[in-house]
Amino acid sequence: MKIVVTGGASGLGEALVKRLAEHEVWILDRQAADTSNGHHYVHVDLADPASIDEAVDSLPASIDALANVAGIAEADEPEKVIAVNFLGLRHVSERLIARLARGRIVNVSSIAGRDWQAKLARLQPLLDTGTFAEGMSWCEDNQELIARDPYTFSKRLVTAHTLRAAGAGVQQGFTINCVSPGPIDTPLYPQFESLMGKAHSDWTITQTGRIATAEDIAEVADLLLTGDCGWLNGVDIPVDGGYTAGLESGWVDFSQSPIMLERSRGS
Repeated sequence: MKIVVTGGASGLGEALVKRLAEHEVWILDRQAADTSNGHHYVHVDLADPASIDEAVDSLPASIDALANVAGIAEADEPEKVIAVNFLGLRHVSERLIARLARGRIVNVSSIAGRDWQAKLARLQPLLDTGTFAEGMSWCEDNQELIARDPYTFSKRLVTAHTLRAAGAGVQQGFTINCVSPGPIDTPLYPQFESLMGKAHSDWTITQTGRIATAEDIAEVADLLLTGDCGWLNGVDIPVDGGYTAGLESGWVDFSQSPIMLERSRGS
């Protein structure tokens, strides 16, 4: 199979590329990737649509799968988080859909984005933009909506976009799904810990006994890309050791989390 992986030079993306050793992989990333195993590296800046277009133009005319793994937790400008995590992901996908012959797309979202339906009224205008430039213009005009927590906002967009795009997949012959990890032990984790606060981060990890490894998430992404699950479409899979199940069924009591306890003390 010919597979494109964004963010494949490090962290979760690198772990996924290692699992895809028997396939031909094109790694799209800002930092150089190891190509000693015969894979291909293409430089890309997902915050720049021109860079995306140049990278996509260098890819094969036909591919079998796309894994959108690249993402950032923080940036000096909140709209850059949206640009990389959502607008860039969408732009790569839309440019490559015509090359996916009955292929598969897998997006990496986050458990932070699983409440997207409750926030849909805020997300809808950006989801409905038609181009990268229109999306950036919307972000610049709506700073108050994204500035407080651009990472969570971006992941809600990714999950909502994945499920919405499944309809286009039915018509155009591709499937699209996403995985939503909890905390992962990668070089990016200190940024996430900073966003959540160490106390809440530690509490979240305690609920399932350990932090995830990049391999834990990569094995599910690999299944969605190459495994015997071709009829799976429009699904968001929480890969979090059961944390989401605990929240939904009650064995994780979120009211006792550091964030909620702090809120109750302040009320």
